[in-house]
Amino acid sequence: MGKRQTRQNNNNWRGGRSIASNGYILIRVGVGHPDADVRGYAYEHKLVAQQKIGRKLRKGEQVHHKDHNKENNDPDNLEVVESLAHHKVLHRKKGFNNRLPDEENPLIVCMCGCGSEFLKYDETGRPRMYVSGHNPFEAPTQQKIVSLICSGVKTRARMIEAIDITKQALAVCLSKMKRKGLIIRTGHGTYDLPYGGNNAKDKY
Repeated sequence: MGKRQTRQNNNNWRGGRSIASNGYILIRVGVGHPDADVRGYAYEHKLVAQQKIGRKLRKGEQVHHKDHNKENNDPDNLEVVESLAHHKVLHRKKGFNNRLPDEENPLIVCMCGCGSEFLKYDETGRPRMYVSGHNPFEAPTQQKIVSLICSGVKTRARMIEAIDITKQALAVCLSKMKRKGLIIRTGHGTYDLPYGGNNAKDKY
């Protein structure tokens, strides 16, 4: 008979450690362990986190990897958060600012300085900084255009290149800004800031 394949002489044996399909590390703790699955394995990050905080994880609590590396279970890299919703916020993708499912909607103060309080996210989940009508910046694109023209007369082509905007969107925005007196047309496809009391720079 061949040699019995015990854990120690099995080429697939990794000292009781393995990586689960979800990317987290499993370690063998025995089937009698309260955190073990039917095979006797438990998630290493949860065990380390529980040891760090000195208690069992409560229902709903999640363990967050600060560096987003699921295999780095150093105690300093782990943080226990109160819920899955909170955990999802910490993993929010860059550039995505909308409210996540079950994410809190806290009261915030209007950035214009009026002192008004309102919910951070509107009914569609989009974040807000100002009470409706209080935003000193008419629109982010308008603010960018004014900032760009502050250094001198600019053409439409230069604006499209600097702001990364479509020709159609720029045309609509410039039309609105001209009606409001924020900019003036100085020639074919060229724009500048007005002067005197209506100077657009004063409005921003």
